[in-house]
Amino acid sequence: MNDSNTALNPWLVSATLGASGIAGFLVGKLLGNRKLSANKILRNIRSDFRTEGPVTGSWIESFTKPYQRFAFKTDTYRGGISRIEDGQVVNYNFLADAHTGTLLQLEREDEK
Repeated sequence: MNDSNTALNPWLVSATLGASGIAGFLVGKLLGNRKLSANKILRNIRSDFRTEGPVTGSWIESFTKPYQRFAFKTDTYRGGISRIEDGQVVNYNFLADAHTGTLLQLEREDEK
């Protein structure tokens, strides 16, 4: 057996793990904070609404706004969607998380 090889292996393994850990951290920071496009979020919301009935219209703002609820902070898109319920058009307003597309608020507009 060669003693120089066995002495080098622990250092090589440690250095390789350290370098890959740093690289993974940097890639996660660069790619992990990306926002979904407003259009993609709107398509997903329209698709979810279509499962319960026809959608007659929808809109979404193309810029984000900061949102905070207690300790939770994120960026959001604001939008709206219309669909037919019981023969009448009903409008909904929503706030969607810009990073995940999750609906944070959904409110039905009251008739005026």
